[in-house]
Amino acid sequence: MARRTRAVSALGLVLLLGTAACDTDHGSSDARPVACRASQLGWKMTRLPGKRQDTPAATLSAENKGTKSCTFDGYPDIDVYIGKGPSAGGRPKKGAGPVRLRLSPRHTVEFPLFYEATAAPGDGCEVSAEYDPSITVAPPHAKAGSLVRMTDARGKHVRAQVCDIDIELGSPQLR
Repeated sequence: MARRTRAVSALGLVLLLGTAACDTDHGSSDARPVACRASQLGWKMTRLPGKRQDTPAATLSAENKGTKSCTFDGYPDIDVYIGKGPSAGGRPKKGAGPVRLRLSPRHTVEFPLFYEATAAPGDGCEVSAEYDPSITVAPPHAKAGSLVRMTDARGKHVRAQVCDIDIELGSPQLR
């Protein structure tokens, strides 16, 4: 009887340890987060006052509004356009490093945007504020994006204007 009790206890211990070793805790903070999706991000584009050489004209920020962490593996896709007409697209700024960030719930990642917002005398802008252009932003490697309105630092809507073909995205900062 004692031998049988030991055998059952040993078998129970093996099963318990085996189950614990094979089980994956999906709620653990060590679990690898999935890529950020458009539905869990809140985007904001803010035009910055003034424009000195080598300073961003605006910032693009994304807040993780979800309940789980997600990863930003690359630069977001940004497009400023007027209907089917002129547009300006985003690309990483020369010298900006690769992006691989873990974005926790309620945290924000912010990208500086570099572009000419005012035309030189006698020149026009690729995307003029006169037509109140649309802005679409999508997380890295996503097909679906979100419409974003540009605001000033106080949150008031301002019309976007891009006098270049490209909008350069600088290295991101976590906030």
